Amino acid sequence: MRISILGGGNEVGASCIHINMGETNLLVDAGMRMHGDDSLPALGMLESLGKLDAVLITHAHADHIGALPIVHSLFPDIPFYATPPTIDLIKIMMKDSYKILEQRSYQMNTLMPYTEEQVNNLFNSLLHIPASGVLRIGDLKITSFRAGHILGAVMFLIEGDQQQLLITGDLSFRAGRTIPGAEVPHQVNPDVIVIESTYGNRAHTDRNTEERLLAEHVSEVISSGGFVLIPAFALGRAQEVLLVLQDYMERGLIPEFPIYVDGLVTPISKIYNSYPQYLKGPVAHRIRKNGDVFITEGRVRAVSPKERNEVLQGKPGCIVASSGMLTGGASSWYAERLISNEKNAIFITGYQDEESPGRKLLNLAENIENQLELNGTTYEVKCLVRKYGLSGHADANEINRFIQSLKPTYTLLVHGDDDARSQIASQIDQRFRPILTENGQTYSFEKRSTGKGVVGKRYKVDDDGIKLREMIGGLILYQPENETLFKLVICTGIYPKGRLLTCQTLKGKQLKLSLEQVAETIGNWNRSIEELTEAANEVFEFIVPFLEKLDWDIIPEEILSLEAIFEKFQLTDIKEKLAVALALQSFPSDHYLIQNGIKFYRFTKEMKKQLLHLDLPIQGKQLNPTAAMETVRQLLTSNRHFIRCGVDDLGKESERLTIYFDFPDAVSEQEKAGISEKIRKETGWRISFSESVRQDLLHTLLVKLLGSSIGSPSIHLNERKVVVSTEKPQGEEKLIRTFKEETGFDLQFKYDNATDPVKMGDKDIFQVDSSMPRLENNAAMEEAKKWARERGIKIYKTSLKDYNGESMLEVHFISPEIAMRHVIDLEELSYRVGMPVTFSKNPKQNEIIRITFESIPNNWNFKKNPSIHMDKKLVVLKLTTFPNELEQKTVSEKINKETGYTLEVIV
Repeated sequence: MRISILGGGNEVGASCIHINMGETNLLVDAGMRMHGDDSLPALGMLESLGKLDAVLITHAHADHIGALPIVHSLFPDIPFYATPPTIDLIKIMMKDSYKILEQRSYQMNTLMPYTEEQVNNLFNSLLHIPASGVLRIGDLKITSFRAGHILGAVMFLIEGDQQQLLITGDLSFRAGRTIPGAEVPHQVNPDVIVIESTYGNRAHTDRNTEERLLAEHVSEVISSGGFVLIPAFALGRAQEVLLVLQDYMERGLIPEFPIYVDGLVTPISKIYNSYPQYLKGPVAHRIRKNGDVFITEGRVRAVSPKERNEVLQGKPGCIVASSGMLTGGASSWYAERLISNEKNAIFITGYQDEESPGRKLLNLAENIENQLELNGTTYEVKCLVRKYGLSGHADANEINRFIQSLKPTYTLLVHGDDDARSQIASQIDQRFRPILTENGQTYSFEKRSTGKGVVGKRYKVDDDGIKLREMIGGLILYQPENETLFKLVICTGIYPKGRLLTCQTLKGKQLKLSLEQVAETIGNWNRSIEELTEAANEVFEFIVPFLEKLDWDIIPEEILSLEAIFEKFQLTDIKEKLAVALALQSFPSDHYLIQNGIKFYRFTKEMKKQLLHLDLPIQGKQLNPTAAMETVRQLLTSNRHFIRCGVDDLGKESERLTIYFDFPDAVSEQEKAGISEKIRKETGWRISFSESVRQDLLHTLLVKLLGSSIGSPSIHLNERKVVVSTEKPQGEEKLIRTFKEETGFDLQFKYDNATDPVKMGDKDIFQVDSSMPRLENNAAMEEAKKWARERGIKIYKTSLKDYNGESMLEVHFISPEIAMRHVIDLEELSYRVGMPVTFSKNPKQNEIIRITFESIPNNWNFKKNPSIHMDKKLVVLKLTTFPNELEQKTVSEKINKETGYTLEVIV
């Protein structure tokens, strides 16, 4: 293993480390120096170190990312990996940095270090570190761990060639107001650790005391009529300061005063709001409850450059502005105008480089100087200057304890001045071989000898605790007590002794779950909470589109874990993963088991069939009623007969969407079948069609066709007939045909001798002389239902038609072909009701398709749904291959027996 320090070794700035391990070359960070003419790391060394395979980015501060566009221009085809929030922050930081560099370039007549095109090209190569936190690059495994410091910051464990290397990046173990402290990977015992040493020569003061003093001193200055400027790093420190000041106001410990934010603070705070799962629980909860917790309405105001003078002419307040070292940007603009007034104050809260105006200002506070140069102009300093310890870096004691916990063979100290690194090196146990690195140097390490370890007691690993910790950052499906629906949360922490998980809902609410409440774990999530919420809502609202894409035949008839199922399907999309996990929760209890905290699912031929046809009680199988009805309205907006839709029998097994047409009989059974299938696919709901007729529109249409002199027409709903009290007009055949097409009703004229189109002697009308009295219409229809039950005949509906001026009973079978198999039965029915009987000529297409589906064996792979050919009395099924001839014959006979239609198979 060879580690080359291109920058950031014996300094704070231009961090850039080259790693060669085995056959793989990596670069970790590529930053810039904030001062001096030589702003870049020694990138020229890359030419002799071997072609890079990838770049790893620990966090988004400029001293770690500033030179990335140049590295990308040298290696445009390699990936650059970072956490999702770090990528979002890089895009903001780099755009702002480019503008500042451009301004300096014009002022100093110097060359820009890179072009705007190179910045944009870099953005296109930024890739997310997977939610698992594990990458594989070449022959190396790379695992990321939370580093504290700022949002999205990580350290990298690099393993390969029988060696382990841990690079910490910037490290903070103390949890601030916004993010948790660094994660300590106790199970890791690296050969080499490369660790920052910014504060290797000091111990931090008590954080709570520093926060209290800052809040009180800000309040005192403002109460005396002055302004307070807090130059703060836009990324990290500014968010901490804003939370401190607002917290003290909310608790009534200091009076209310205006807070102004300027520079990059505003857009970066928005990124923090987008990743509550990375933040501490209370802050995440407030984000979900109140939205923006940093720039709150009525208390904190975001200021644009045009509004700066207005701020200084208004009510005294506190200004939080970048940059944190007064090197430029908004903070230096305000400092120029506030520094010479003794009423005002400038309070420093973060690290100050030796050459920065911020460091010179602190020296002045120690009576070393009394003048300060800002942007080329010298100012006499009369304002109050103080420093507060809100550090985002580990101190000497924390660095030492971290080294002792991990027990590395070698410790490389970087990211610190000579004094800081020398002091911490003297404190570190010499067993861990501390080395003060130098820029431009390469350090080689041989593999650790087999069987030899570091002398001393090894750390005892808590296996159960490690398993629990692995759940942090994971997505968990759970079922709230006394509820039937599953919900999704993110695990944010653990209580190992109580075996409890602290979790955050998608709405930001905090809750605790026992392991017994966990239905399933879906894997880690490291992207924004908004993206997760959008994806989860889409799946929970309607799961069907995601499940219909899956070929369940891929899954073997075995017992499998969810992770194994994901691998079989090769799923990477969170929506698809969530849909599968949610669907599997519908398995009956005898089809899953739990071993060592992992849920295993028993797949059988029957379970796969039920998943394929969505016959299980899967959550999200239907849109909610409101969304479903809105979908129907959109689908049928162009249908001239559509009036409205509604929900019937909600919550019951028979619940359905009911569609209302103005004239239901004018819409063919084939069209209704198409509508039903389309709506089922779009909503998951069963469909029924109301037989209700808009009688008022019948009259309106008659007036349109015949004029206003038609009088009051007689509407016979059961017979689907309208009789008009006028003489037969000219062109009556066309009028009758138009009326029939528009409404499905027959039109007759009272003084017309013509009879109903149905004639005596038609082969599909059954009339038997009977001594039985003619039954009243409703009684006849009830008698028909009784007749069907007694004969074991499946009918779907009974209705009445007009026949020679009298009622005729119409019976609806699944198809006319089935009806013709019951000629004798229909004659008997005519005898029992004392009136003519006929049957509907329209097949029930949905029923025929349903029966076809039920008859098809699981091993038939069809390309699309069956289609109906009414003219040929066929059900056509398109398969990937022809089935066994005997099997096809058996299926065809079954379908024909139940529907009267013949099955035709094509490929």
